[in-house]
This record gives sequence, structure tokens and C-alpha cells, in this order.
Amino acid sequence: MEPFEALFDEAVEAFRRRLTLAVKAMHEVRTAEAFCAAEREVVGLARDLAADMTQRVLQNLSDDDSVRTWALARIRAVAAKRGIEVRGAGDRDTPVRTLGGQVVSVKTAYAVAKPRSVEPLEIRGDQGTGVYPVLDLLGIVGRSTPALRLLVSRTVVEANSVTSARDLLAASGVDIDHKAALRLTYVATEDALRARKSAVDSVKHGIRGELSGRRVIATVDGGRVLLRHRVAGRPRKGGRKRFITEWREPKVLTIYVVDAHGKRDRTVASVIDGTLGDANDVFALMRYHLLRLGAHEATELALVGDGAPWIWARAEALRAHLKLPPERFHQVIDYFHVVERLGELAALQGWSDDERNLWLGQQKRALKTCPIEVVEQAVLALRYADDEARGREVEFWSRNRDRLRYAPALAAGIPIGSGAVESSVRRVINLRMKGASIAWTERHAEGVLHLRAYAKSSRWPELERTILRHTGWRPTQRQA
Repeated sequence: MEPFEALFDEAVEAFRRRLTLAVKAMHEVRTAEAFCAAEREVVGLARDLAADMTQRVLQNLSDDDSVRTWALARIRAVAAKRGIEVRGAGDRDTPVRTLGGQVVSVKTAYAVAKPRSVEPLEIRGDQGTGVYPVLDLLGIVGRSTPALRLLVSRTVVEANSVTSARDLLAASGVDIDHKAALRLTYVATEDALRARKSAVDSVKHGIRGELSGRRVIATVDGGRVLLRHRVAGRPRKGGRKRFITEWREPKVLTIYVVDAHGKRDRTVASVIDGTLGDANDVFALMRYHLLRLGAHEATELALVGDGAPWIWARAEALRAHLKLPPERFHQVIDYFHVVERLGELAALQGWSDDERNLWLGQQKRALKTCPIEVVEQAVLALRYADDEARGREVEFWSRNRDRLRYAPALAAGIPIGSGAVESSVRRVINLRMKGASIAWTERHAEGVLHLRAYAKSSRWPELERTILRHTGWRPTQRQA
């Protein structure tokens, strides 16, 4: 192994000569345009140096026999858990894209899974059967460093399109093509989703966390995304594959903290997450986040949502799983959904605008100041088209009576609106995943939803740590 100092002496000297010329040119400029170009030149030189040093370190580690032996043993241990045997396949040159966007070449050891002599149980996966052990040890997957992969994936999920993301990356010196940007993003989403599934399945009991001893609000709501599915048949003219599309309702959850007056506590970052799964899946996800952050030790937990029966059918099970006593667990139906329901009923009465507004204003005041039975009686006193319509109102108000007691909730400082999760749906789904001619595969939609949720809740560093812990080769067996 080359002495450590020798790794960078030559590179730094070459950088110093180029930097001297660039800084001298920068000193001589006298216009904003020229200074802007000169500053970019200096930063570009720093990126070149970083890429050069990264290549030298990677090559140095790849040439180190002890590191090679350790890395190969690690790969074999991972493969052995799946009954796969790995053999070395010599050294190969491979390109690696670095954080600055430059592509460097590294000659490093390569290993492959030995073919089975019988029919395999698995076919070749997306990552193939081969691996570079030393690079995999360092999280280099998809021919990119982990830092670049995380940068690209965050930019792609936060920008309103891949094209916009590429423009933003190019402005910072990272020039990457469309397919590569998507490929790196989807590598990150696969790692993140695999880590989340493992965590959701394994967390059974709560641990003390940032929600312990807090007043916690958990909200859930649905959005809409368009999914596409490949259908069998010959490709259309021009080689385009055949697809069908369908609307799906992704479910988004938001968890946040309020103070004694019901005001949001900005010192604790919100939790936003979501899934294209069903109601059980999103409640399993909510239970996981509440347990891992200590909400089972919250002074109070309020579940807030619209009137959808799938939410409230699972509320009691959530409370029981968190082992919260009933007096510390509250269920609140969003006030504005109830007002909207009242407005729709008033519109069917044949009243004038003044009469309708008068009645609606009375009920809105009563919702916040009177027992809910007062509003319920006023609703049931209305005229209905038939007994079935009246029966629906009787069922709604009787079933949700305790969830509509807004006066005591307001007095206790418990929010009565689900605006937080509606804002999350807008920011996470509507502004990125929903739009004209935008259709996703289910696999990619789930991953982008998960990554974007963490980005929009200021918890991206937390997600990065999770992804890096689960980054690595996933062995598959070749057919004989």
C-alpha cells in the first residue's frame, strides 16, 4: 500500500499550479460577469481535486491485500446467508462517478456467484450476479459514490421533474444524463423501502424518543396518483410498449407536536411518510413511527382525520398497541370536513342564500361552543329526499358523536383541523407526483413518495443514515 502522504502530494502540487493561475485571473477581473465565471473556475478546480483524490484513495484501497481479503470475506458471508457461493474473478477496470460529477476509473477486484448445477430458485436480479467487493464495502453501487447517489436522489424527488433536477445539478457542476439520474434515484428508493419494511416488521415495542413527554398529533389522509401497468401484446408502432393506467389513492401520514395551547412546536421536526398500500399498511406505518419516536410515552396523543370510516375503524387498535390509557388518547374528525358536510345539507333545503348562510353560521358557532347534540338535532330536523338519506346522517352523527366534541377539544388545546396532513399531501404528492401525463409504476411511486416525504419534513439526514446502513450488493444466483 502506498504511503498515505504520497497519495496526495502529486495531486496537490498540480492543483496548486492550476489554482495559482485561476486566482491570478480572478484578481484581474473588473465586472460581475467575469467575476462569476472566475469563481466558478476556482470551484471547478476544487471539484477536480476532490475527484482526483477520491480516485487515488479508491485505487489505493483496491490494491491493499488486507482490504481486498476483508471485503471478499464480507461478500461471501452475505452470499452464504442465501446459500450462494462466491468466487473471485480477477481485477477489472470500472468507472465510478464522484460527488463532483466527474467519472474516474478504478481497477479493482471482481467476484461472481458460482452457477448452480441444478435449476435455480431465483433468476438474475437487477444488479446481476457480480460485485466489486472493495467498492461495495464503501457503498459504491450503480457505479456511483454514495454521496453522489444521495445528492441526485434528493434533487430528483424535490424538483418538479427530472429535467429540472438535472438543471439544478448541472448548475452545481454535476452533469448527469436523464437515465442515470433516474437509475441512481431508484437505487436509493429500493434501499430506503427495504430498510423501512424491515424496521416496520421488527419494531414491536416503543422506545424513548423525541415524542416522549410531548403532546402529539397524528393525522392521515389520502391523495391521488396515476399508475401505469404493462399489458401483454405486441408493441405499438414505433416500439412503444402497451400500458394501461389507473388512479390510486396513496395514503399520507403526518405526526407533529403541539404546546399546551395547541400551537405547533417547531423545535420538533414533523414526521411525514406515506404508502400506496391499504389502510392497514398506513396504520402499520403510523404505529411504527409513533413507537420508534416514543409516542407511547406521550402526555397526550390525538388522532385527527376526515370522516372516512377506514380511519376510525383502526383508531382503537392503534391506542391499544401504544398502550395508552383512553384519557390520553383523543379522536377528532376534522372540523372543516364537518362544515363542508353541513354546507352540502343546507344547499339541498331550497333556501335563499341569506337563509342558507344564516343557518350555516349558527351551526358553525354551535360546533365550537355547544354540546354536539345541539348541532345533531338541527341536522336531523332538516328535510331529506328519502329515509335513506336521513338514515345516513343519523348513522354519521351517532357513530362519530364523541369525535365531534370541538368545544372541550379547543379548551384542552387539541387541534380540530387536519390541515397539516392536507398540506403534506399537497407538497409531497400534488406538486411532484400528480399532473397531466404523469404516470408512475407502483414500485417507483412508492419509493419517490417515501423519499420526498422525508425531504419535505426536514428529516433527510435521518433517511440518509438509514439508506447507507442498507446499501450493498444483493446476491442472486446464475443459472448453470
